[in-house]
Amino acid sequence: MGTRFGFTWLWTLLLGVALTGCPKAEQPDGETADDVPVAAPAVAPEAEPVSQPEDESAAPATRKAAVVTGVTVTRVEVAQAEDGRGQLVDAVDPVAIEIAAEAWPVRALDPVLRVGDLEFRKYTFPRVNVLRYVAADAGALPADAQVSVQYGDDADSRVVVAERLELPR
Repeated sequence: MGTRFGFTWLWTLLLGVALTGCPKAEQPDGETADDVPVAAPAVAPEAEPVSQPEDESAAPATRKAAVVTGVTVTRVEVAQAEDGRGQLVDAVDPVAIEIAAEAWPVRALDPVLRVGDLEFRKYTFPRVNVLRYVAADAGALPADAQVSVQYGDDADSRVVVAERLELPR
């Protein structure tokens, strides 16, 4: 019990000093330590920066674009699908647009399929590394429009997947 009491006393003392601060020591002439001027520490001259050899591994990582391996367009049977203008509408002549890649990058933003001026945002992964978008009307898809996938508004992530869609007959 004597050792335990000793530690308790020591911790109480340390806690009291921490909470109230240390008492100020008096100098021989009656001044406290706070009243005594203190010389500023000498400032070392600023050192010249040492040039480091360029380390390419320290460069910021660049995102690799997806390598597209195929684009297929097939007729599907669905009641509703996207119109390419942000609306979910009754399907007239629905088609699924599937884009296969070696791998799709993991990003915070969702991939958006662009066919000319139309944008399709709802997608699924029917198989590994395949994005699938469904358009409500194949006849509304522009015939000679470029097709691309882009993550959100990040233009640097844009990947052209086809110069034009081959629609099923």
